[in-house]
Amino acid sequence: MSRWRGGREVFQIEGVSVMGTFEKPAQAEQELKWAWIWFRQFSAFHRRRGENQRPFTQDEVIAFLRSKRDANMPAWKRMKIIEALMTYRHEIQHQGIEDLVPLKERMIEICQVERAKDGGYDSIEEAVGKINPTEPDAIQAFRRALRLDGKKLGTERCYVTDLKAFMADRALKCLQDFAPMGEIDVESHLSDLAVDGNVAPSTQNRSYYALLKFFKLVLRRDMGRVEAIRASKRNWVPTVLAEEEVGQVLSGLSGVHLTICQLLYGCGMRISEALRLRVKDIDFANTQIEIRNSKGGKSRLVPMPENLIEPLRRWVASREVLHRHDEADGTASVWLPHALARKYPNAHRELRWQYLFASHRLSRDPRTGSLHRHHLHKDTFPAHLRKAVEAAGLVKRITSHTFRHCFATHLLWEGTDIREIQVLLGHNDVKTTEIYTHVRNPKKRTSVSPLDRLMKAGAA
Repeated sequence: MSRWRGGREVFQIEGVSVMGTFEKPAQAEQELKWAWIWFRQFSAFHRRRGENQRPFTQDEVIAFLRSKRDANMPAWKRMKIIEALMTYRHEIQHQGIEDLVPLKERMIEICQVERAKDGGYDSIEEAVGKINPTEPDAIQAFRRALRLDGKKLGTERCYVTDLKAFMADRALKCLQDFAPMGEIDVESHLSDLAVDGNVAPSTQNRSYYALLKFFKLVLRRDMGRVEAIRASKRNWVPTVLAEEEVGQVLSGLSGVHLTICQLLYGCGMRISEALRLRVKDIDFANTQIEIRNSKGGKSRLVPMPENLIEPLRRWVASREVLHRHDEADGTASVWLPHALARKYPNAHRELRWQYLFASHRLSRDPRTGSLHRHHLHKDTFPAHLRKAVEAAGLVKRITSHTFRHCFATHLLWEGTDIREIQVLLGHNDVKTTEIYTHVRNPKKRTSVSPLDRLMKAGAA
């Protein structure tokens, strides 16, 4: 109960007077004060007025925390609520707190993620984190299956999005609702995507493979033969820059972004492959670069351009200096895939495993809360590339992937065998590489435009 004394509210808690204003109170008094404050709000939320000794459950605490979360209360403050209710139950109600301990542990993880976002740390995107227990059981099971199958986080996100769309379309709420689902339902959903959704063929194909994986890995049954209406596939020719245009863009870049762009054009790398290069992947003795765990989990070797040997030596030396500073500060660490981290428990502190293009800030692993020095964020390079393109006065749509297209196309124009280009790009099927044969080579004009012939004849 509470009463007023001299304009200040005083809480009577089992014989202890805890005043509304304090001057350097003891820790115990402070904890009891907040225990009572939050319990009163908790009781008001559940309409439990006058029932201070009545036990409360874990589910009631969760419901109260969710209401605070929906009101945009930060995680650290919700943690204070859990601690206060634990104190109230232990000190006032004299009951056990075992069922509230898991809530506190989960809230610690949430606090770490929020602190990583708001406290100056970047979250490590490859660390997929724990599965959200509030998601439908079908989604949770699909995430577990995809991770056991070795799929990357980006693939998991896309496939889960596609499964959620299927569940919404068929009004499915849980795993049990999938029992009557079969090829007719999948076929209808894919046809709706093409007819009503007007999606791209790649989107429809991805949805098909996402559902195929779900049936195989989670439902453990055959999805059946699907003959859906296919989204119309358009003939696509990649954007390719002339060599002079590539040079103009490169002249507008400097520092690490210049080196990254040179790797994209000189080695045909994807931007993710360049950013994830580790010190050990640079092989100066054999003048080659090893690209590991690329798209589809594949690895490949690419030649190191002669003009990149010295710049890469400087970046390795610079990375070593930064690593020595991190060692002196006790923060020398890098994120490793979980199997490697278990197999080589000390590897995360070794120079050879460090990312070559390191971020200037530390990053926090959302699963463990550990701090690592991660690679540059994937959004850093596009901003600098856009400025360089604008400075060059180019109006073509140019992305980091454009330089991979330029690498393949320019090699093809110079007479390199398409099978060799396929290996350098890491394509499984040469048909994927053959898209570059449709790019016209301006250096080889095999035909003259009728307009040019007409104008030339008229001038004569």
